[in-house]
Amino acid sequence: MSISTPAPAPHTALAADLITDARETADPAAGGPGQRGDVSELTYDSTVPRALVHRHSIAEVFVTDSVQTGEDRFAVAAQLPRGHLIGERSPLYDFTLLVEVVRQAGVLAAHRHLDVPLASAFIFRDLALRTTGFEPLRIGPRPADLVVTVEVRPKRNRAGRIQGFGFTGGIAVDGRPALVGEGGLLILSTAAYRVLRGKRQVPDHPGFLLPRFTATDPAHVGRRDTRNVFITDPVSEGEPGTFSAQLVVDTTHPHVFDHPLDHVPGHLQMEAARQLAVASVARLHGIDPGTLTIASIATTFTDYTELDRITRLQATAHGFRWDEQLGTCTVPVTVEALQEGRTTTALRLEVAQWT
Repeated sequence: MSISTPAPAPHTALAADLITDARETADPAAGGPGQRGDVSELTYDSTVPRALVHRHSIAEVFVTDSVQTGEDRFAVAAQLPRGHLIGERSPLYDFTLLVEVVRQAGVLAAHRHLDVPLASAFIFRDLALRTTGFEPLRIGPRPADLVVTVEVRPKRNRAGRIQGFGFTGGIAVDGRPALVGEGGLLILSTAAYRVLRGKRQVPDHPGFLLPRFTATDPAHVGRRDTRNVFITDPVSEGEPGTFSAQLVVDTTHPHVFDHPLDHVPGHLQMEAARQLAVASVARLHGIDPGTLTIASIATTFTDYTELDRITRLQATAHGFRWDEQLGTCTVPVTVEALQEGRTTTALRLEVAQWT
């Protein structure tokens, strides 16, 4: 059977992740394409079955409902906890949790409305999110109701099977626009994914022989809990605004590693990049890291970031820019994840100071 978009070769695997191995068994809750409706029909009474968003822990499922609102357009309801291991005690909903909501919304729409089998692997090629307002993200006296709107551009083979899609959309929090985003992903059967990953070159050193890096002080990266720090203490590279750190991977972390993975997940890399960006801006411009947050992030996954190789992160922070929409100054930061001198993930962030 001819396939319009061939599966990527190992050296160009467009991933890093947000991949999770889907359930091997069928789940009747997956159903077929959903009925047309509108956003007002969304409910927040309970979360969807965990298999539909590729999570093992029920506590890590945030989406509650979905509806198809038009041709290749969907709305997904979600509710974020006001207290979470990753969210800590921040006054704003955590950016990493918002990334996870976007991931879950895309996976749910694919399974429930686009007939993508549960036994599929989702490989993100790129993901970009931009904050349009900080005030809607402020945690209030009750859990916020989120609506993720998604418009997809499916890519199908000759048999009609979806092999991936690009998407654009946004997140509203309690009816107020908060973020906009876009991205693209590939979809493989679990059998194809195993073949893909089975061809990778195994390094000479097994994972358990990697150095055990020590995470930096949480306060240096705008965190409070040591468990949520994923980089070593940043080191100046000589040029103003240029810093590097090693990635600290804790495969027992209950949110990042909800279940075993065969690579460093994308949202871990994005959070580590956020931490290095915050530390770099704080040191370059003399700002309290605890007052810094992310205004935007754009990530391109050019290859898998492997668990059994040392990952070095390198960041370059620049000068202040005025963001008219947010009404505050932002600092652009570029970050690269490198393994054995090769870039596996490239990220562009904007760091902002909120009040």
